Amino acid sequence: MKKVIIPIYKLNKGIVFGTLLLTYAIVFFILARTVGYKNMTNGELIGCYVNAGIVAAIALAWIIFTTWRIVKRTKKNSLTNWIVAGQYIPLFGAISNYIILKKELKKYKDRSLLKDPNFKHKKDPMKVQILLVVITIVIVLTTWLVYSVVGHTTDSDGNVFVIPGIIDVVLSPIKGFIDGAEIIIYLLVMGAFLQAVNSSKALEAGIGRLVKKLKGKELIIIPIIMFLFSIGGAVFGMCEETIPFYAIVMPIVLAAGFDGITGVIIILFGAGIGVCSSIINPFMIMTSVDAVNAAGIINPITGNTIVMSLSDGIVFRIIVYVVFLAIGIVFSTLYARKVKAHPQKSLVYELSDIHKTKFIFDEKAVPVLTTKRKLTLIIFTLAFVFLIIGAIPWYELTGWDGLQRLNAWLIDVFPFLGTGVGAVGSWYLATFAMLFLVAATLITMLNWKGANNFYDECMVGAKDFLSVAIEIALARGLSIILTDSGFNILITNGIKGALGVNAILGVIILFVSFIVISIFIPSTSGFAYAVFGPIAAPAIVGSGLYGVTGGYSLAGGIASTSIANGLVNLSSPTAGPFVIGCEMAHVPLKNFYQAAWKLLLILFLVGLALLIIGLWLPKSIMGQ
Repeated sequence: MKKVIIPIYKLNKGIVFGTLLLTYAIVFFILARTVGYKNMTNGELIGCYVNAGIVAAIALAWIIFTTWRIVKRTKKNSLTNWIVAGQYIPLFGAISNYIILKKELKKYKDRSLLKDPNFKHKKDPMKVQILLVVITIVIVLTTWLVYSVVGHTTDSDGNVFVIPGIIDVVLSPIKGFIDGAEIIIYLLVMGAFLQAVNSSKALEAGIGRLVKKLKGKELIIIPIIMFLFSIGGAVFGMCEETIPFYAIVMPIVLAAGFDGITGVIIILFGAGIGVCSSIINPFMIMTSVDAVNAAGIINPITGNTIVMSLSDGIVFRIIVYVVFLAIGIVFSTLYARKVKAHPQKSLVYELSDIHKTKFIFDEKAVPVLTTKRKLTLIIFTLAFVFLIIGAIPWYELTGWDGLQRLNAWLIDVFPFLGTGVGAVGSWYLATFAMLFLVAATLITMLNWKGANNFYDECMVGAKDFLSVAIEIALARGLSIILTDSGFNILITNGIKGALGVNAILGVIILFVSFIVISIFIPSTSGFAYAVFGPIAAPAIVGSGLYGVTGGYSLAGGIASTSIANGLVNLSSPTAGPFVIGCEMAHVPLKNFYQAAWKLLLILFLVGLALLIIGLWLPKSIMGQ
């Protein structure tokens, strides 16, 4: 395999980012030492110092590692030049390296990452897992250091914390698997279900049939396709599953007079907007809810342990979904119409001949929508309809107990059905796993190719989600170490002080922080278990502004996580579906950014505005 070589200008960006991060850590420490010293408790001060120390350690490690790679790539005497540039000096290092970066970029004018012959995208499925292992080890080492200095081994109730050791680190992912068994089983079954659908080619056939019928009215294709993909993103986290559709949608888009960027936007942002505004996306919403419940957070108002459900904040998430989808459709339609009217205004106009050569519309290439595929689409749709209906607590929202009475009647009349499912509206992960297992079996039987094929398809589908299961186990194990050692309390103390000053400021701090952290932990499930459950959620509840008018809600925090993490995965060069989508569409990343940065900025600002408005929305909308 050819070795991946990162251009110098890409490495230099790392230096700029590292020095800015180091500057932030120093400023945070100074503020805690001066302003916070008079207004915070000892525990909160220690939390601030720990936060500043962790950020500084990450920044220095990033700078040293990047400098080593630069020195390795450049000629002799370059080490002196880079040190003189001052990358280790906070703020000055960022400014000086930014100047050098601008000079370096002149050499690469009009060359995107995809055009650069020294750059090849390499998908590394282990990067998140390795990062979680490293974070766990760093947390354990930091715990040893902090407790050896301050001697804090008990909480405010006198409970003694366990200082983790080497065996605890090795054992943590095993405990994570056990603790996260329900969500892991659900995801593995979901993988088998999606593989059964993909193997049937029903989705491709359905989209292809739709596109053929709308020939001559291609502008209508944009809102329809974006809506369909967004539902997939909002309900089951559709992301990598969009990749095969580039081969179907791109020829239609180009034949209609649009450009390659239009094709990328309607597919990528269609699914991505759904993920940003996840309604019941298992990778974000279900894992976040599960992480909060596992954290055992005490409600300061009632004194009871907080127990969340999928319905908490679902109305608000639907509102975010509708607003985001409307923005995406309007932006994409306006851009497509402009390009159709004035092709020379396309940002990939110089590549139009190449695109038309590579993407020739061939109706024969679209799978035929047979009766079996129609039935497969019906089962596919019904599975997600039952998922949505089963997750919404209808009795709590409306006070109508008809579903409970129906469930009781079914048990009386058909006792052989069993009693473990519960009424519609009270379903959770185990029930949903059963739902998709039944749906996968029905689809496989409908497209029957033998028992061995059935088994193989289930294994292939589950394998696709196995990396996510490992991430959940590692992140859940890290959460266990954070909680058992009490280290999450130190970090939380450093956050809740800032959140308690002003709710609007707190929402902005959390949102921006989630975006920064998502760059390092792009995995939604990993983020939920490693960051939101043990750290952010307790900080929100303990801020003093939880559960009051104009204050925070945990459901609002989950929505903030979803939007922030989704935006990062829509635009980060390390996001696999994003980069692969541009590669398949033969659209350089540089040109895509030129077209999409306005949409990304609008979604960022609108998302932040909705989160701030959510502070004053009633509990029936925001949840707890």
